[in-house]
Amino acid sequence: MRSIKVSEAEQKLVSKLIFNTVVPRPIAWITTVSAGGVVNLAPFSFYNAITTKPPLILVSIGKRKDGSLKDTGRNVRETGEFVVNVVSREFLEVMHESGRDFPPDVSEVEALGLEVEDSLLVKPPRIKGVPAALECKVREILELGSTPMDVVVGEVVAVHYLEELLETQKGIVGRLGGKRYIIVEDEVDLAD
Repeated sequence: MRSIKVSEAEQKLVSKLIFNTVVPRPIAWITTVSAGGVVNLAPFSFYNAITTKPPLILVSIGKRKDGSLKDTGRNVRETGEFVVNVVSREFLEVMHESGRDFPPDVSEVEALGLEVEDSLLVKPPRIKGVPAALECKVREILELGSTPMDVVVGEVVAVHYLEELLETQKGIVGRLGGKRYIIVEDEVDLAD
């Protein structure tokens, strides 16, 4: 086993270690709407729940190499709303494809032939057929890190879900390191 001091290591190695040791990471497949009405869709794997009362989630949204905001980050800042779509096996490939850098005036939803459904309380739609979707309103945005990243804290204001999701998460996709993913197949229940 090797050991390193982060302060003395190359950033590329540190990033690779984080990507490959903090696994599996849940995926926030986020829909937003631009000020001009374009529906944006992009996946983020630095995402998790914070609390349940109130229900708060966080997602870390990077910036482009030139420091400008990506479409999701810009839309979230401008509108204060987003939807987290839960990714299942049947959406894995199209979710991965939606992570490409589409121009701001091109809707990934339309370009990839996805269907959407209206949300209850926010303007961004949800992806039709996903096992769950969390409608969120921005609570706070923190700029962290030397890149910096926008850490968006969202309050979940509505949830759409399949009933069976309360009993099993089989088929849900998580992110590993690189371009590798994992699909929940085996579950271990330690309840007495």
